[in-house]
Amino acid sequence: MYSLIHDVVRQEVTKVKVVKFLNDNNIDFEFTNCCGKEKICIDLEGSNESCKLLCCYDDIIVRTCDKDLLRIHPSEIIYITIEKRKSVVYVDGKRIETNFPLDYWKKTLNRKTFVQPHSSYIVNLNYVEEVTKDFVKMKYKGEEYSVYTSTRKINDFRKAFLEFGK
Repeated sequence: MYSLIHDVVRQEVTKVKVVKFLNDNNIDFEFTNCCGKEKICIDLEGSNESCKLLCCYDDIIVRTCDKDLLRIHPSEIIYITIEKRKSVVYVDGKRIETNFPLDYWKKTLNRKTFVQPHSSYIVNLNYVEEVTKDFVKMKYKGEEYSVYTSTRKINDFRKAFLEFGK
C-alpha cells in the first residue's frame, strides 16, 4: 500500500536522478513552478523559448465590457474574434466581450499556440481538429466550433499547425 510519504520520496529520488543525468551530460535546465508543482524545464534545441504546453502560461486579467475583471488562463481560450468592434473571447462555453483590440491578444498570447487563420480570428491550436480551405474546426469538451479562414492567411496557419504538432 502506497502512502503520500512514499510518493514524495519516490519523486525526490527520481528528481535527483534526472538532475544528475542532466548535469553529467552538460544539458542546460532550470526548475520552474507550473500548475502549483515544481517542474524541470529543459531546452534541448538551444532556442530558450518558452514552453508551448498548456500548463506553462500565466493567467491574464481581462476587463470585460461590463467593467468586470476576470482571470483567464490561456489554455482555456478556444478562440478570439472581433464582433461589433469588440474582441470576444470564447472560453469553456462562455463568451466574454472585452474592449481589447485583437492586436493586444496577438502580443499577449504565445504565437506558437495562438494563430490567425483569418484577420478576424485568433485560434488556440490545442483545440484544432480539422483545417480546410474555408474553415478551421475546433473541439473543446465535446462542443464543436468553427471559424473562417482567409486565402491570405491559410497557408501560414497550416504551417503553424503542422509545426505545432511536432
